[in-house]
Amino acid sequence: MMMGSFFGHEKTGKLIAIGCRVRYSPKGKQLDDVKRSHQTVYAVFEPKTSKWTPWQILELPEGEEFIFARNACAQWVVKNDGKLLVPLYIGKSAKSRFSTTVAECRFDGEKLVYERNGDVLRLDVARGLYEPSLIAFGSRYYLTLRNDVRGYVSVSDDGLYFAEPKPWTFDDGAELGSYNTQQHWLAHRDGLFLVYTRRGANNDHIVRHRAPLFMARVDAEKLQVIRSSEKVIVPERGAELGNFGCVRINENESWVTVCEGMFMKDSAKRGAEGATFVARILWSKPNP
Repeated sequence: MMMGSFFGHEKTGKLIAIGCRVRYSPKGKQLDDVKRSHQTVYAVFEPKTSKWTPWQILELPEGEEFIFARNACAQWVVKNDGKLLVPLYIGKSAKSRFSTTVAECRFDGEKLVYERNGDVLRLDVARGLYEPSLIAFGSRYYLTLRNDVRGYVSVSDDGLYFAEPKPWTFDDGAELGSYNTQQHWLAHRDGLFLVYTRRGANNDHIVRHRAPLFMARVDAEKLQVIRSSEKVIVPERGAELGNFGCVRINENESWVTVCEGMFMKDSAKRGAEGATFVARILWSKPNP
């Protein structure tokens, strides 16, 4: 199974989908019985024929640290020179503590090729640092990272070598309260924004507090979420909203897309329908 995200590659005019390959049992349980079965994969869309290629594995270095190497549910960056910065969470197995690194890859219109990776970010807490998302803003690169206890953020000048990750906080110093789920980015020329879930929103009945979806502006220097800018962009109706996507559509708007996860017994009674939401973020100024 492949799951992930896709973006356009301007230099080749192709669309690239990057995700991960996961083995499942007939009963739906993730398997780790075959070495290197959890890997990053990609497919390419050709606009002239409106066809996708079969998915291919992104070949990564030999070595134990890349036995498990996923880019899944993540945001990645296409640099001005056409190379890709692809964040990966890596480990010796699906049960190991995960670390995060960013791989720089080249793309010739058909094949995605690993060239090098940056430093490896580690955290000796629970399952480590995983499900990273990357964005470019101004002259720097920003990485948000999932951890079971709290979300983390880091910054880099080149997109490969990052500062020590720090826990996400509000600008008043209080912890953000996002934990054990993803956070993603939206960027405008005039500001950087985070989309996330968190505790403290009258949402204790939601598993891992995975609803509603919030969006707030980020202080890009202090790496903090500006509390006064926080808004609910997808409401909580008794269902989880933890797995979602953020993407730029054009210079005037961006989208946040998510489906209600009907995993709790009372989700329907609380108003959830398993609906798919598209939250349109309309910028007051164009975002070229």
